[in-house]
Amino acid sequence: MPMKIILLAIRSLMRFRLYTVINVLGLALSLACVIIISRYVYSEATTDHFNKNHERMYLSVRHWGEGEQKTLLCTTDNVLMKRDYVNPLDIPEIEQRTSFVSLGNAEIKVDEKRFKAHVLATDTFFLQILDFPVIEGSRSRLLTDPKEAVITKRFAQKLFGEESPIGKSFDYNGNILTIKGIIGEPHTQSSLAFDLLISKELQWRWPPVNYFSVALAFPGVDARQINEKLKTDFHKAGSKSFFFQVIPLDKLYMDKAIDKGQDTFRQGNADSLKILSFVAILLLFIGLFNFIHISSVVIIKRGRELGMKKVFGARPVQLFIQLYAENLVLTAIALFLSWMIIEITQPMQINQLGIIATVGSSFNTVLTLILLLGLPLIITLYPFFNYSYRQTIRSLQGITPGKNKMGTRSLFLVVQYVITCCLIISSLFFMKQLHFMLNADLGYRTQDIIKAWFIRPSSKMTYGEEDQKRSDDISFTVQEALKASPLFQTFSYGESPYELPDDQFNRINMRIPGGEWQEVLQVKLYKSFFDVYEIPVSADKFPQSEKEVLMNETARKLFSQNGQAPTELERDSYNDTESFLVKGFTPEFQVVHLSQSNQPIVITLKDVQDELFWPGKLMASIVPGRRQEAIQLLKGLHDKTIGGEFEYTFVEDEISAMYEKDRLVARIYTVFTLISILISSMGLFSLSLFDIQQRYKEIAIRKVNGATVGVITNLLLRKYYRLLGLSFIIATPLSWLAITKYMENFANKAPLSWWIFAVAFLLTASISLITLIWQIRKAARTNPAKAIKTE
Repeated sequence: MPMKIILLAIRSLMRFRLYTVINVLGLALSLACVIIISRYVYSEATTDHFNKNHERMYLSVRHWGEGEQKTLLCTTDNVLMKRDYVNPLDIPEIEQRTSFVSLGNAEIKVDEKRFKAHVLATDTFFLQILDFPVIEGSRSRLLTDPKEAVITKRFAQKLFGEESPIGKSFDYNGNILTIKGIIGEPHTQSSLAFDLLISKELQWRWPPVNYFSVALAFPGVDARQINEKLKTDFHKAGSKSFFFQVIPLDKLYMDKAIDKGQDTFRQGNADSLKILSFVAILLLFIGLFNFIHISSVVIIKRGRELGMKKVFGARPVQLFIQLYAENLVLTAIALFLSWMIIEITQPMQINQLGIIATVGSSFNTVLTLILLLGLPLIITLYPFFNYSYRQTIRSLQGITPGKNKMGTRSLFLVVQYVITCCLIISSLFFMKQLHFMLNADLGYRTQDIIKAWFIRPSSKMTYGEEDQKRSDDISFTVQEALKASPLFQTFSYGESPYELPDDQFNRINMRIPGGEWQEVLQVKLYKSFFDVYEIPVSADKFPQSEKEVLMNETARKLFSQNGQAPTELERDSYNDTESFLVKGFTPEFQVVHLSQSNQPIVITLKDVQDELFWPGKLMASIVPGRRQEAIQLLKGLHDKTIGGEFEYTFVEDEISAMYEKDRLVARIYTVFTLISILISSMGLFSLSLFDIQQRYKEIAIRKVNGATVGVITNLLLRKYYRLLGLSFIIATPLSWLAITKYMENFANKAPLSWWIFAVAFLLTASISLITLIWQIRKAARTNPAKAIKTE
């Protein structure tokens, strides 16, 4: 019996092939977008869920007693080497704990070749608490020997190709480590990424930077219970005090309020997920409305067939089952096509849209079943109830209801076009905002500045004479070569303006004498930094000691009183206040993403002697047009002094990468907007096709009475442009409100210009005209005699 119903449904659908094809294609495109977004949102929402006990896992954070500094993700280990120290996580509520140090820019040697690696130094409990999949090696015994290491499969392929890394060794800070384990890819996303695990016992202590603790609580224990016990345990740091709390691992990925250190934990974006979810809902609505109103057209054309069934005793439930079976078949075909679209466009999703979904087959199966069984039910309800209330005699007579009225079908089309217009307006604005940010004046030079590592930061806790001599020799060789080369204008070492460290060690409280404390960013830079980035400094004399500072324009405005720039500052230290003389000011130069307010910065110049001892990353401005020659010169220097991989970047590329997420949002909106336009055009095509076919006799009579093709075309277009105009009137304030709400926290934003709305209207109107004009002109040129006979 079920098979007979399905065959009957297929036979009925084949009678209206054109409408069926339009219906299936529109729904397939809509469902493909919904599935892509749903998989991505689910993947982001289930980050770190590969840990079987993820709901019982917590990380420690440090709170200052006065609440004056940002909460910091920080270890509870005894980093200050205090006597009689008791770890705050050694409480009955905690079943097990571990800690690790993240070294994101470490260097290892394999067969005398140097490689950059993200290393975590930890203990044996790390892999017993965190369920990273261990492909080879014993989870309980890995890292018990300080000379052992564990490598990820991805990094092993980079180092050794297809060879097994087990038993192979590498040099880390003079320690020869042997690989004893391999870690695979977890089945969900992880907020923590790394290349190597090594033992913490390799060195006698670690600095309290990028040092984290993870705790596994006993079942039934939550964060509130742990935090209640921890908040009474205060620790001293000079004259100030702090205490520890814990944050659930499940909340870490999306939390923006906590300082997570540098280059260790990935940061999620809950706002982006909300936007994408909203876009998915809109696209689903477009697909559903398109399907329903085309289905309603088909139901009207099948009026005699369904009327005869009612005459011969078909009950409402039988009609419902038939309609449901037909929609089930269409939905199944649409889902099949949507999965084909998803698989075919997978490279584009990853490379162009940045949509990477790590989900299992179970989620795909559940989502597909929900759509397969749920959508036909929703789709069937409207045409079923709409037809049930029609008189059978009117169906048998083939009378079309509401032929000259706007009707529900037009309402569905209006809703589709409201959503489409909103997406077009939003897409245009996001492209304008992206262009605004990428072309904004940042207050410093960005072109032709190359950056390269020669001496990477070391995780060694001791730096001997031999290490210092090697560093000095390399630095001297590089500097002499750059000074002698005509390819470079100037050079410096350290961080770019957008890389200035915004962490617990650089955020401090300062004030003018007698004023209020203000949080500022205090950084140390070389004088050559201002030459490389062409940042002018208004100062009679550059600072000559650490007690003399420069200020950027934001800091000058912050501390100015009655129009007078500050001449002296006081810094709040652990035990006392320190005084600084303000020697000069810089114009505003952007150090953060343009969506954020710029930071007030107080600048101390580094001692010149430090430049040779610990130079940092090389930054050199190249003579315009000499890039390739400059790269080759630096590569030769690197091969001569360091060897191994030569990695370099350009400042403009790094700035562009800062706005990659904004670029992806603009691309995603553009792609999904184009799809929504296509689906809406299909709906407009099917509705106009039905309406025009119903008016063939009217068109023929008008032609007989002297109406020209142009007059008939204008007559038929008038209805649809009224619908488009109504859609645009509704969409304009809705999109304006949505964009204004989304952008309200942006410090720098492009104006929401009138032409964005005008372009959106013209684009929608043009596509609608292209969709309508062919069949309208075809109808207008039909032989009146033939039309009257066949009507």
